[in-house]
Amino acid sequence: MNEAAVTPWYKQLWPWIVFSPMIFVVPAGFWMIYISVVTNDGSIVDNVYRDGRTYIERTEEDTMAVDLRLNAQMQMIGDQISLRLNGDLAQAPQSLSLLYIFDTSALYDHSVELNRTPDGRYTGKLTEPIEGQRSLLLEPINAEPHWRLHGQINLPTTMIQTLQPKVR
Repeated sequence: MNEAAVTPWYKQLWPWIVFSPMIFVVPAGFWMIYISVVTNDGSIVDNVYRDGRTYIERTEEDTMAVDLRLNAQMQMIGDQISLRLNGDLAQAPQSLSLLYIFDTSALYDHSVELNRTPDGRYTGKLTEPIEGQRSLLLEPINAEPHWRLHGQINLPTTMIQTLQPKVR
């Protein structure tokens, strides 16, 4: 009788073809679990609250800005910010908060306080340079009625940016 030489399983080709996807997928799965636990996406910068299992966005400030017909024109020259606020405000606030929002991480958000000048403009200065796409959020500081304006900007730029209420 002819007896075929039996080789151990680990010296054959077919088990390695069958198990090779698991050799790569299992470590990649552990790596993704590690990344998801260690990293943080940051918080949403908007007027959102949780009600049970859903998230609800408050729109009172945007509605107030629409009712007051507010908008703003902003220009940046270097680190200097100049803003003109237009609308039907009974009394213009003394200071405004301008927030540069990086949409995916709160670590890159920057806030600037803009103070009113005698000619009615608002001016402020960035404390550090910012580059790239940002969302803008403009709100009064300690003033009634409370409203907010939104915009988009791609920095660096010297073009005039318009901030408006978010309309749904």
